Amino acid sequence: MARADFAFINFDQQFDTGNPRATRTWFVDGVPTGHGYLLIQHLDVELPGHRIRINDRDLPQFDIPAQNEIDQLWRLWMDRIPPGFIQQGENRVTIIRSTTAGTEAFRVANVVVHWREAD
Repeated sequence: MARADFAFINFDQQFDTGNPRATRTWFVDGVPTGHGYLLIQHLDVELPGHRIRINDRDLPQFDIPAQNEIDQLWRLWMDRIPPGFIQQGENRVTIIRSTTAGTEAFRVANVVVHWREAD
């Protein structure tokens, strides 16, 4: 049976025209297997098109949804991580602000990455 593991990654980052991308790292002891997922805590995302990358590979689905109202409430979004994106050893998660976001500025507080390791 596979063992579940996770990493809590503090971003505490404002994304705007001057800061369009940020990368954080975490370490995986075992051998990842199967799908994983991440949870991203974000604020004031007005437009779609922002990207999340794991180890320099774009996640293949919709990454960060736009909020219906900009109401100063933190949102939590879950995104699936396909097999093979997470590796044993050092890993990187990168958030990239869309180049078509104009003057939009949004914040990311934390990201949690969850995966399974082979026994």
